[in-house]
Amino acid sequence: MGAMEHVRYLVENIGPRGSTTPEEAEAARYASDVLAREGLNPVIEPFTSARSAWKPYALFSFLALVGEILFLAAGRWGALLAFILAAVSLVSVLLELAFRPNPIRFVLPKGRSQNVVARIAPKGEVRERVVLMGHLDTHRTPLVFSSVGWLKLFTSLVPLGLVSAVVLALLFLAGAFLTLPALKIASLPFALVILGILLITVQADLTPYTPGANDNASGAGVVLSIAAELARSPLENTEVWAVLSGCEEVGCYGAEAFARAHKGELGRAIWIVLDSVGGKGAGPAYITSETFLLTSRSDGELLALADRVASSHPELGAYSRAFRGAYTEGAIGVKHGFRVLTLVGLRKDGLLPGWHRLSDNLENLDPETVEKTEKFVRELLREIDVRASGSPRS
Repeated sequence: MGAMEHVRYLVENIGPRGSTTPEEAEAARYASDVLAREGLNPVIEPFTSARSAWKPYALFSFLALVGEILFLAAGRWGALLAFILAAVSLVSVLLELAFRPNPIRFVLPKGRSQNVVARIAPKGEVRERVVLMGHLDTHRTPLVFSSVGWLKLFTSLVPLGLVSAVVLALLFLAGAFLTLPALKIASLPFALVILGILLITVQADLTPYTPGANDNASGAGVVLSIAAELARSPLENTEVWAVLSGCEEVGCYGAEAFARAHKGELGRAIWIVLDSVGGKGAGPAYITSETFLLTSRSDGELLALADRVASSHPELGAYSRAFRGAYTEGAIGVKHGFRVLTLVGLRKDGLLPGWHRLSDNLENLDPETVEKTEKFVRELLREIDVRASGSPRS
């Protein structure tokens, strides 16, 4: 079966696959069955995950607004308590944006999810290891992703919200020592920004899940197709781990669980992520860096190999881009010290087609882009294997 057959099954037979939902679990079973039919021995690895990408930020906003009410109504002790709430929520949200444990994560609703993992041994000695990862879950369809205009407003509002939270915390702290009505008046515009973020985050969790043809049945389909080919014709000295991950959309919980479980075995393995690789108007695009709160940079040697493949195969139309304002599972690979390269089907204007919209369906997917991306990854794996075969792995 080719990548597009897997994409069609995920989208048409299973449908939207929200994180920790039965549909996401069904997608994992499908991936496991596909890999098993190819003679591999896939393992389903369960883990616990948050259910929502938006609740951490809703809780952050709510706590900051509770602090504002205390600040306005409860005197100096209220201002001091408001400062504590604002500081805890602000630190928590910054840690959340960096994929780190934090107090907010402890109180979020949780669910069970799973990764599907299959190792594909090479013909000869293992001199290199590659993790090839694509997530199975799909996102909700918030208003702020419904158009380019809304998305631009949202990307401006997020840093403004963080700045507003910092200013509010400082005003609350000042109010614990100074009785100045001007401090309360000054807090109101910043509280309105936080209120806007709260409304956006609450609305997001009331929306349906996207069918996720591009994000990310396309990436998962390519991983399954390449895994099947490698099962029949392994590389010479490169062991490939095919990973169909869960719960990427709520903070990369699946990638985090996989990295923690296997870091000892994988060492400094190559970590290749395929995410949203079939949008119309996009090409096989590999990212030089991704910036969410922190910036995660792709491995320099892998970028050089990708440049070489792009140059050697101009018919694929591959190109590099920086990625800002969002995250991929590549950020988790960088966090854990792997050598990372991520493919995201960004258009040359930097936009991601159909991102978190109900229109992310088969009609708006470009099979040619999926095919070109698969060919690009295959060539990249061959280049990695040739390099590995030329000298023993250190």
